[in-house]
Amino acid sequence: MPATNRAASAVRSVRGTMPTIWGHLENVDKLSARSPHIQVRTSLPGGIVIRVRANIGAQTLIARGTEPVAASGLREGEFVEVSYRHSREGRLDADTIYVRPEQTVVGKPGHGRFGLTIRK
Repeated sequence: MPATNRAASAVRSVRGTMPTIWGHLENVDKLSARSPHIQVRTSLPGGIVIRVRANIGAQTLIARGTEPVAASGLREGEFVEVSYRHSREGRLDADTIYVRPEQTVVGKPGHGRFGLTIRK
């Protein structure tokens, strides 16, 4: 099966069956000696902010829209859906990282507050 079809069908099938967190990528560590990981920032009702770190494994499927993306293609500020499993060490292992292309936050000097522009 081509990677594009695999990405689209995986994102659709995981949404209803696996724990998922939505938020903005706050940190993408691609060079970690143990394993690369991402940190996602999300807001809960009442203004509570939580940060979740998930490992990126060899089997993690990463897609932007329906196009597959390498971990090196992830950018801080992007809005993502991350489905995950709990590892034996109590950490989270990302199963899928789906970047919503219509809600990408891009840093550009002089655009918006703190140099951020939201594309919809």
